[in-house]
Amino acid sequence: MSSPNPVDYFAIQNTLARYCIALDTKDFTLFDQIFTPDVDAIYPFRSAMKGAQELAAAIEQRHHRLTHITSQHALTTQMIEIDAGGTKASAVTYFTGIHFGKGTWQGKEVTAWGKYVDSLVLVEGEGALPGARGRWLICRRETVFMGRLGEEGVMDGE
Repeated sequence: MSSPNPVDYFAIQNTLARYCIALDTKDFTLFDQIFTPDVDAIYPFRSAMKGAQELAAAIEQRHHRLTHITSQHALTTQMIEIDAGGTKASAVTYFTGIHFGKGTWQGKEVTAWGKYVDSLVLVEGEGALPGARGRWLICRRETVFMGRLGEEGVMDGE
């Protein structure tokens, strides 16, 4: 592989953004476009998950009970580094996730913030951003929560 081009950075950003869209739309089938099949994942609610299917199932189960909320996950400060060979990358991305209550919790919200610490690999196949050398998928993710603020009941109650 040749060294990275600027479009590779945009392709990585698209992969990371797709995760937020998957969470907010609760479309966990998108995980196949975000993570490698054998991804290693560490989340505050469950460590040492292996594989995109296990990760999707765990997050879907966690969000399944959250039918009484809507959410908006946003990515902010970000640093992406692609290795000299152009096939591996690392990214640290700060995020904010706001969860808005419905029904009994209408008008209430809870906000979580933290960072995603990701390792990515370049893979061949369809779905690449035009101009990128391929698709970038996360092969390792650690989600680090740095704080929460708001009405915690939004996350628990009907």
